[in-house]
Amino acid sequence: MVYIESFVYYIAVVLFMFVVIFGSIVLLYMLFGQIKLFWANEDLTLKREKEFLYKLIKNRFFKLTLLAYFATFAFFYVNQSINYFSNDRAYPKAKAYAIVANTVFLWQSIGVNIKINRGFGSYYRLVQPENDLDNKIQKIQTFLLNKIYQFIPKEDGEREFWYYRYKQLYVAKIRYKPGNIHNPHPRFTKIMDEMYDTSYKLFNKPIKDRIIDKQRYLPIAQMSYYLKSNMSYYATYVKLKNLDKLFEFLDNKTLFQINIDYMNLLDKVYKKIQTDKKVAKEFNDNPYSFGLLYSSLLYGVGHNIIHNSHNEINLCISKEIKAFVNLVEKFYSWVFRDINSSFHKLSQKEQRQIKQLYFFNAISINYGVATYLCDIPIKYKDDRRLFKYMDTKILPIYKNNEEFLDIAVTMNDFVAFAKLEKLLNKKNQKNSTKDK
Repeated sequence: MVYIESFVYYIAVVLFMFVVIFGSIVLLYMLFGQIKLFWANEDLTLKREKEFLYKLIKNRFFKLTLLAYFATFAFFYVNQSINYFSNDRAYPKAKAYAIVANTVFLWQSIGVNIKINRGFGSYYRLVQPENDLDNKIQKIQTFLLNKIYQFIPKEDGEREFWYYRYKQLYVAKIRYKPGNIHNPHPRFTKIMDEMYDTSYKLFNKPIKDRIIDKQRYLPIAQMSYYLKSNMSYYATYVKLKNLDKLFEFLDNKTLFQINIDYMNLLDKVYKKIQTDKKVAKEFNDNPYSFGLLYSSLLYGVGHNIIHNSHNEINLCISKEIKAFVNLVEKFYSWVFRDINSSFHKLSQKEQRQIKQLYFFNAISINYGVATYLCDIPIKYKDDRRLFKYMDTKILPIYKNNEEFLDIAVTMNDFVAFAKLEKLLNKKNQKNSTKDK
């Protein structure tokens, strides 16, 4: 009965979208016919309307399009059924409804990617998180998730896997922020809190399904960049509610502990990739997620460095600065040096995005702290691609302390929350001793 019911839902979704898409095509075609009659000074009659309609229905391309539509979704259902209903997969009844939810998610993804230009570099998405159309889709997905949950025990992490796919993936993918920097939506905290909760449960809960068990780390990597890059926004505007304390959130023990705990989780995911061949293959097949994980680790370590500096901990001997340098080197090798790395599987657009994330997170003021203040040698520093980018776009060749402080202030107001002067003084004293 479950399989019949889920199949009926699937047919209903396919037919509904058929009516929406092909109904729109027919209406546009009929409108075009009316405009054509108007310019020809001919009368619009019911007979002429029927002629236009019959002409469309008899059109060979239109018939092939109809056939292709239904053939595609027939193949979609058969392909997923073979995958989900095999003997070694857990909870096949739950996956019968997942097939329907996947179809809804497909249309949702298409809608999210349809952008309407609003001018000045901004645009509106047809399916924008929390707009009217998205709210209707979310009601359908909630209904289907509840059907899925009926057949998966509460202690199994597969529940979180499907919740992420249907409720959180598209939010993380487009890096959506409710409201804006000056007027954040109260739901922003809820979105991030739910993602933190999903991440921990996905990592810690047992998952019976062997395929989803090895895929569980991909959603964590995909959510991680959304969570890490929005940490100061989350903390400052929603938790601390003070625009003057943009980076001081790391003095808040509760918020800083959130960062520490999540960094520990990401470290475990990274180690899992290094030690588990099955998990490594998943990330090798999904290199964009691997790039997001690298960027998130750099972001999180950067927060820890800022916290240590603000609390007058010597950065040059801290494990955080060493971890930062290690990540910079490994990330750089994956992107630029290793010609066999999974990075080269990405499309050109995705490669550009990952490179931008690398330069934004790696070649930061923390890089300057490591190289200029702490004299930590960094591998590949002689690479012309990296050197040219640093020299012309990010970091100057520091000639004195003032130059370093100027670029620090320009990049992210580092001096406002970090006691760099003390490190500079130590460096000067060290250099003075050498000169003597």
